[in-house]
Amino acid sequence: MKKNTIVIIGKPNVGKSTLFNRLIGQSKSIVSPVEGVTRDRIYGTFEWLSKNYEIIDTGGYIPRDNTGFNNEVKLQAEIAKNESDLILFILDSKCEISSNDRILAQNILKSNKSYILIINKLDKLDDEERFFNHHELGLELPVFLSAESGRNVGVLLDRISNFFENNSEVNNPEKHDMSLAVVGMPNVGKSSFVNKILNENKSIVSSIAGTTRDSIDSYVNYFKNKIRLIDTAGLRKKTKINDAIEFYSIVRTNRTIEDCDVAAILVDASKGFHNQDKNIIRKVIESGKGLIVIINKWDLINKKNITKNDFKEEMIYSLPDLRYYPIKFISIKNNYKVRSVLEESVEVFKRRNIKIKTRLLNDVLLDITKNYPPPSTKGKEVSIKYITQIRNSPPLFGIYSNHPDYISKTYKKYLLNQIRERFNFDGVPVNISFRKK
Repeated sequence: MKKNTIVIIGKPNVGKSTLFNRLIGQSKSIVSPVEGVTRDRIYGTFEWLSKNYEIIDTGGYIPRDNTGFNNEVKLQAEIAKNESDLILFILDSKCEISSNDRILAQNILKSNKSYILIINKLDKLDDEERFFNHHELGLELPVFLSAESGRNVGVLLDRISNFFENNSEVNNPEKHDMSLAVVGMPNVGKSSFVNKILNENKSIVSSIAGTTRDSIDSYVNYFKNKIRLIDTAGLRKKTKINDAIEFYSIVRTNRTIEDCDVAAILVDASKGFHNQDKNIIRKVIESGKGLIVIINKWDLINKKNITKNDFKEEMIYSLPDLRYYPIKFISIKNNYKVRSVLEESVEVFKRRNIKIKTRLLNDVLLDITKNYPPPSTKGKEVSIKYITQIRNSPPLFGIYSNHPDYISKTYKKYLLNQIRERFNFDGVPVNISFRKK
């Protein structure tokens, strides 16, 4: 389910982290009376009225302070703001409106971003009636609350819910058969890949602005399948701060992965396979999404020094789970096998949605356990009773046993690998739940 993204901004010590912690229900951001405690971007999730939200806590920054530290905080706050659907702008009711508050308010208005003004640290109704300074900012009517005590936080949550209910651009993407996310590190060719696909396909249905300022969701017909391509735009050149780049990448990657059925992870062949590539792949697998690994810029590789198989084997050695997922080699520049990614993504999508009949599953399970029965553990004879598919997208199977707790990790892995091979779940995360019968 898609998580709508919210960012909290404001000058230092107005209660941003306190509100963040209350909304997500845990103490993830450090709360302190000392200004500037929150430096790095922190993000979390919460649910309200059966809807999921992603929220970003930013460090308090002073617009006119050009010190090195504050410049980094400003940059990260700008990145978070641009990544969001909705801004929560917080003022401290116990302080007079400052020039920095005015500058922040003007920046919000100029950005044309949707926002909710919050007046924090108001513990009583009487306090609300005495606070009217916010009118000079020219912003919409605020929500008066106390993040520390929780007073009126429910009112804020209802305002958030109403915004997303009424914002069709955020919540109602065009109808499609499947969503293919194009994800990867900066400058690996994500946008070039999407452009190449769209330029070659003449049956584009439409192209609408995505939920972030820099992204475009495009729709393309591939045979009888209408595919939504979720492109992740590259970083702005002015960004040279490593922490900001890392945060920007994490926020956008998580958001894109949550909103897809299949993810195509682009890797730059000329730069090799890095830890950040692995982290993205692990995130896709943990999220239960279909996965294809695309090695781009293969035209830059000297084939005498390394072959496709060599490159693939090194990747699998570095991340063993990759042996269950397609690895494709392309060159966007030379238009080498670019469209084969669409074909593979459709096949992975079908495998992710497959529903296997219980009778067939049990016939296969019987054959699997006949070849290699579960070993006895602690004097207990373990027997496998039956198997059933609990869900698809992604597939989850329930295996029932007389002693599920005594089934070893090695045997569980054996069963999982056998089910993968027998039913061809290439490119799809598969899970098994062992239950007592």
